[in-house]
Amino acid sequence: MSIEPIQRETVMDTVALRIKSLLRSGELKSGDRLPPEPELARMLRVSRSSLREALKGLMFLGLLKARPGDGTYIQSSLGRVLNQHFQWMILLREVENLEVYELRKIIEPEAASLAARRATGTDLDRIAGAVEAMRADLSDPNLFHVHDIEFHEAFMSASGNVALQTTMRMLYHATSEARKRVLPLIDNMDTHWKRHERVYRAIRDRNPEQARKAVLDDLLYAEKLLREDMRSRGIENEDSPEKNSKEATLAAVQGGSKSKAHRAITKVK
Repeated sequence: MSIEPIQRETVMDTVALRIKSLLRSGELKSGDRLPPEPELARMLRVSRSSLREALKGLMFLGLLKARPGDGTYIQSSLGRVLNQHFQWMILLREVENLEVYELRKIIEPEAASLAARRATGTDLDRIAGAVEAMRADLSDPNLFHVHDIEFHEAFMSASGNVALQTTMRMLYHATSEARKRVLPLIDNMDTHWKRHERVYRAIRDRNPEQARKAVLDDLLYAEKLLREDMRSRGIENEDSPEKNSKEATLAAVQGGSKSKAHRAITKVK
């Protein structure tokens, strides 16, 4: 019988949990300055040295921010922090680029459908401006990419759903490098631009179903480019981490006994 090791709570965990409790109770809110160190240490029931250590960790994570000579504040927005953390997940291969595209195919078409129902005149002007900027920079893939992000953020904003906006912004930033890599693989920039223009027209014409379909078509093309890039770099199974793991195990045990291979494969399952 195996005994799981006891997970000990760090000082930073303790302080973070107690600050969250103050946020829930309304004693602290987004953007508030934390009380002076002696008072905060008493409130959180930790020593001042432990508090200082914990606050440094929470500032490093981006949950708090320090203003020299003024104090320590609760972050008013965690959007940038989430973007950075998700980029690290991509770099550490906790999440694969193709898995992000699977998620985008679930979320983004519905966001476009909502935008077709909810977009204001200002929203439509912003989307149209991004589409026109893309057309003006067809000959410059890097600028086209910048306007592409502006376009997607504009129709996400038009959806009227902040949770969708935050999630999609995080996904766009996390896959930015992969999207830049595939720019040379686009077969026809004008055709690529027209895919985006179709999304705009569907939103402008208040046609949720067409907006949903137009976005999905664009995402399927983008996913195709990503797969081409992966093949060119010899990464053909990125969309199946489990399959990769099993194949790596099989390769490692080749030449060994059948029983050893069986045990290795069973362990991966």
